[in-house]
Amino acid sequence: MSFMRRTFNAPLALLAALCLGSPATAGADTKAAVAAYILGANDEIRVSIFGAYPIEVKTRIKEDGRITLPSIGDVVAEGRSTNALAENIRRQLQTGGYFVDPIVNVEVVSFVSRSVTMFGNLQSPGLYPLDRPQTIAMMLARTGGARADAADYAILQRAGEADQRIALSDLDPQTGTGQFLRAGDSVFVPKAEDVFIYGQVNKPGRVAFETGMTLRQMLAQAGGPTLGGSEKKITLHRGPEKIKKADLDMLVKPGDVYTVNERTF
Repeated sequence: MSFMRRTFNAPLALLAALCLGSPATAGADTKAAVAAYILGANDEIRVSIFGAYPIEVKTRIKEDGRITLPSIGDVVAEGRSTNALAENIRRQLQTGGYFVDPIVNVEVVSFVSRSVTMFGNLQSPGLYPLDRPQTIAMMLARTGGARADAADYAILQRAGEADQRIALSDLDPQTGTGQFLRAGDSVFVPKAEDVFIYGQVNKPGRVAFETGMTLRQMLAQAGGPTLGGSEKKITLHRGPEKIKKADLDMLVKPGDVYTVNERTF
């Protein structure tokens, strides 16, 4: 099994701990990241105003980037952080004479404008918010990781750029390696390509292809040869090509079909 298949099939709680650190650190980092989140159209927020006459409004940012609040009317929310929006609302309430010294809190209820799409052979594919800075490794961990039949690479799709193929073995959720995602990115993890092994082998049939896999490694995944099979007598069919004695150290290619033949006694 490849490194990333082991890592990204670990329990989600462990992955979260790896990505975000200790609970105390994770909480502080998350709060800071959410505070820095830039609001956009269709994000849902909760505005709480504390004073002589407390007000709480749960609303969605309109396409024109505004929200409507009691007393002060329309307020531009798009392009501002929650802290900046709260301060702007506070100033408008003071200027209008509605509150002497209000306390205003803005909380994001639903992150919509800044999100990425995670799809393909993942435990929990879907739309994920960029509610904090996220690398590809961290976001894969949030999905629960790749399924057992997933390929050992992901494809990053980004507007205006050519698709990027990224080896999962180059990513590490513990250190957060890998480039940071941008709003609107899509990450696709395809199904692993197939290679096949038949004949005198303990577990004949399909084996999930992994980049850099050798015939020796593939044979090990198939349980090795039976007592009647020979590692020195393996036939390879690769498209129209037939190799009667395949080398155990040769690299496997997608679509290869191997047959372990009987040993000569």
